[in-house]
Amino acid sequence: MDLSIQNNGNSVDITIKGIIKSADDSAEIKSAITRAGATRINIYVYDSFVITSSVIGSLLKFVQKDGMNINLYVKNSELYDLLNKLNLISLLNVARY
Repeated sequence: MDLSIQNNGNSVDITIKGIIKSADDSAEIKSAITRAGATRINIYVYDSFVITSSVIGSLLKFVQKDGMNINLYVKNSELYDLLNKLNLISLLNVARY
């Protein structure tokens, strides 16, 4: 998994390429969001068709407890369908791109 961060002033874009599959990937994503230091974060997931439960848990914590505005953009339709089945589309502002 490759991760990049771009600060856009009012928001931060985090781009994830590759498959999100390991505990290290989850820790890297959580760390990137924490380091970003923004309340509005756009996460772009290019290749992954899955997302680990620890990433979902971290995203939910950032939204519900920390009050962050997270927009999750996914390219893979399988991942979008999974997030839809988990009723996370509106909570994590999930969209396809």
